[in-house]
Amino acid sequence: MLPQNETARLTVLRQYQILDTICEAAFDDLTLLAAEICGTPIALISLIDESRQWFKSKVGLEAESTSRDVAFCAHAILQPNDILIVPDTLLDHRFATNPLVTSDPHIRFYAGAPLITPEGYALGTLCVIDRVPRQFGPKQVQALRILSRQVIAQLELRRNLDNLERITTAERQHIEDLISALSHDMRTPLLATRATLRAILGGAFGSITDIWKHVLEDCRQANEDLLKLVEALLDISRHKTEVGKNLNCEILDWNNIFVQAIIRSDTRSKRKCAISYKIFPSLPTVYGDELEIQRVVQNLLDNAVRVSELDQQAIVEVAPLGVDKVKVSVRDYGPGIAPQQKERLFHRFSQERGRGGGAGLGLYLCRQIIEAHGGTINVESTLGQGSTFWFTLPVAPDKAKFHS
Repeated sequence: MLPQNETARLTVLRQYQILDTICEAAFDDLTLLAAEICGTPIALISLIDESRQWFKSKVGLEAESTSRDVAFCAHAILQPNDILIVPDTLLDHRFATNPLVTSDPHIRFYAGAPLITPEGYALGTLCVIDRVPRQFGPKQVQALRILSRQVIAQLELRRNLDNLERITTAERQHIEDLISALSHDMRTPLLATRATLRAILGGAFGSITDIWKHVLEDCRQANEDLLKLVEALLDISRHKTEVGKNLNCEILDWNNIFVQAIIRSDTRSKRKCAISYKIFPSLPTVYGDELEIQRVVQNLLDNAVRVSELDQQAIVEVAPLGVDKVKVSVRDYGPGIAPQQKERLFHRFSQERGRGGGAGLGLYLCRQIIEAHGGTINVESTLGQGSTFWFTLPVAPDKAKFHS
């Protein structure tokens, strides 16, 4: 016989996404406790689907499941408001010839508390089994009922966490899509404003007083900062899509990457500190998108220069790492980074490294670029002694992975 609500019951069971999952301590602890309280060698959390009873947790039994046709628990879910107790299976016509009674595991005693969802559906049972006939006292009945409710509580917790994760992921994606769209729409007017302010400051509309020049220069700088933020957001959006992973794969020219990064950094910082680079001889071949890797080196170098004093230096180098990687590092001798600050450096909107200004997006974008190349990025730092930001790249990977 099947429960009257069998179709709906099976639908709810699938919603929990629990069938055929791995062992979990939260359920195993309840099964062990049931066996201990009831003094039985076997205890099971059994879930009934269309054709079988599957054991989410088990004590004293090797089988992963049995056919629903011979399952004691299939009978138990027919009376969801009661615990099914069979003191001696050989004296019960429903089970006397059951193969689980007449052969292994030789069930002679069974007690099963239905697992009832908040909607009233019986998904299976928490049951205890013995190989000898026995009586079941009121305290054991009560304990089994309480433990069965705890099983449902764990199932509900698991389902709610899964639902929350799906909602959170969907909401996060919606926010990221919104940020990308807004950034795209903001870029055009910001570029127009940049051109207008440059023209005004350059005298295209006539001479301006020193006071207005100062005000307009502040406006221009604020516009530039906002434009950099928008460009960074668009870069991040691009790298989070599959299109952004279509890297232009080529053999990386480390000399060109370092020289270009240093030239740009000198221009931006007006040679605030000395910059040197080192390329270890006999480097293995590394494929990647040279412009993207240069962008990473540029970002790390700009950060190093920003935190350095005039008499300090920043050092960029690339060296082999084992036989299958190279390691690129950017070393500064600035104030360093506290351990508690390092954890979120490569997350979005982290301000820990942006002490000289910036939106806290640069290191997050660096991480995306390096991970798209199959590498890793991290930092080592000591307060008062400086920091070394580094990333690794695999040696000569299969170029096909870059979809070039």
